[in-house]
Amino acid sequence: MKNIFALTKRNCLLFLRSKSTVFFSFFSSIILVVLYFLFIAKLYAQGFNELVDGIMNSKQLNFAIYSQMIVGVLVINSVSLSVGMFTFMAIDFEKRKTDAFLLTKATKFQLIISYLLSALLVSFVLNLFMFILAVLIIGIATSYWLSAGAFFAVVGVLIILTVVSCSIMLLITTLVRSSTALGVINGIIGTILGFLCGIYMPYSNMGNGAKYVGSFLPFTHFAIWLKQIVLNNVFYQLNLPDEFVSVVREQCFSAENIGFCGLNAPLWVMILIGSIFALICIGISIFLINTKGFSGQPKHINDKKKKDLLKKSK
Repeated sequence: MKNIFALTKRNCLLFLRSKSTVFFSFFSSIILVVLYFLFIAKLYAQGFNELVDGIMNSKQLNFAIYSQMIVGVLVINSVSLSVGMFTFMAIDFEKRKTDAFLLTKATKFQLIISYLLSALLVSFVLNLFMFILAVLIIGIATSYWLSAGAFFAVVGVLIILTVVSCSIMLLITTLVRSSTALGVINGIIGTILGFLCGIYMPYSNMGNGAKYVGSFLPFTHFAIWLKQIVLNNVFYQLNLPDEFVSVVREQCFSAENIGFCGLNAPLWVMILIGSIFALICIGISIFLINTKGFSGQPKHINDKKKKDLLKKSK
């Protein structure tokens, strides 16, 4: 446990000390928030008003729009933050520091767990901080507040979402073993998820093609789950008529279950499949590390090379 704790602490500090990495981990979310303020929120408001026709005032409308926006940001953050954390694992691959760590009492399994734990901790804590900050800002601006029940429900989903995101990124990092490749992934993943998960705009504006492709991504179903939690609370507080709720959730916010590629699969089934897929990713990562090693080189290296690796790691 001491080895895992020390390695996890080291990975967390490396990430938090790198201001550029932290900034670019939030870059996709920053772009999303800016786009919402510039024009996306207006598009949502126009579509919403066409359905409910003035039932809600501007503050109530902003409460609904920005509440569902922030959970979309959480989904993108969970992925981009985990990419940022695993970038340091890729750097360790490239510099062969992982081989040097194995010269100590640390085992391969402990190294994998430390990378995964550090990604989980940093991703969840920073995402939770951003969520709390967003709830405060939205509450102060609109005078409406997310209930405690909805807040803690979102936090619970966020824990599962973080595990799934980090597990998938662990496998990707194990396969690509390149910090440059992860940087490219981090640069485009926010845009891809923003559209395919129905975060930038509802599926009703994009067609069935985006919905079918998005249904393959576990992040889409987590986004829908989170939207349902916050929007159910919003509609309850605002007393929106029941006959509008289902239509509004589907057409305005993409908050209705989309199944799997047009098939009617319950949301809980899709969440369960996504969680199982995350466990499979962890299992495959451990298998690849055990068979190929961290650097992809043969397991056994000579004493001289071991000494050289130990010097480079210091």
